[in-house]
Amino acid sequence: MPPDASPRTFMLVHGAWHGAWVWQAVATVLRAKGHRVYTPTLTGLGERAGQLDRSITLRTFVNDIEQAILSPATAASLRSCGTPEVNAASALDEVILVGHSFAGLVITGVADRLPGHLAQLVYLDAFLLPSGQSTFDTLPVKTVEAMLAAAETTGGAGMPPPDPKHLGIAPGTTEYEYARQRLTPHPIGTYGSPLHLQAAIGNGIPKHYIHCSSPAYKPVAAAYEWALAQQGWQFSELAASHSAPLLAPDALGERLLQIAAS
Repeated sequence: MPPDASPRTFMLVHGAWHGAWVWQAVATVLRAKGHRVYTPTLTGLGERAGQLDRSITLRTFVNDIEQAILSPATAASLRSCGTPEVNAASALDEVILVGHSFAGLVITGVADRLPGHLAQLVYLDAFLLPSGQSTFDTLPVKTVEAMLAAAETTGGAGMPPPDPKHLGIAPGTTEYEYARQRLTPHPIGTYGSPLHLQAAIGNGIPKHYIHCSSPAYKPVAAAYEWALAQQGWQFSELAASHSAPLLAPDALGERLLQIAAS
């Protein structure tokens, strides 16, 4: 790290079906530059899959990250972090909060509650929704019915994970097997619950959208196009698939460092 640069605090929030495991290589890149990195796992996912329950909503996820910022020493969602930072005694400040895919909704909710603790928001190929709208509200009725039916295989609590190829990971690769073994059902209640905001998306915090373009992930196209039409957003393109945290950790890590320095 250059002598005039100070350590930054990153919190990396994973998307649907994933866990903190997907950020391991990216976190290594950032920590090698002297930065603090937190990789919380959301309730019901990853190593917290045993907590999967019908009662989990989008608010639960926002609560997870809010707690991780305000009480990092005791936040259950930081159990997977495995770094000295989890022993921090006080709330985190000047956090660069990164949300991948579904976690775009989560970091939006956190920004609405804790603007004073955040320095930047980074939406990595992420979803965006207006206040009061749920993911199910954006989908055809038949699609919602199919998702609810699929969730019945987990007792109605979670949507089974897709084949990793649908997330931009090529079959037959080491990354494909790694993801296939670790993806877990996603709490279905987070799709059906809306996000209620008191302020505009981002709550005045500097916002950067990273578009993963090789190939582009169609489900987030509407969110990306909406963000492009807004004032005050910064944008960049990453030549990687939607699973950039797993497939392009070095390039993604460097991009996050560039954003932090901007």
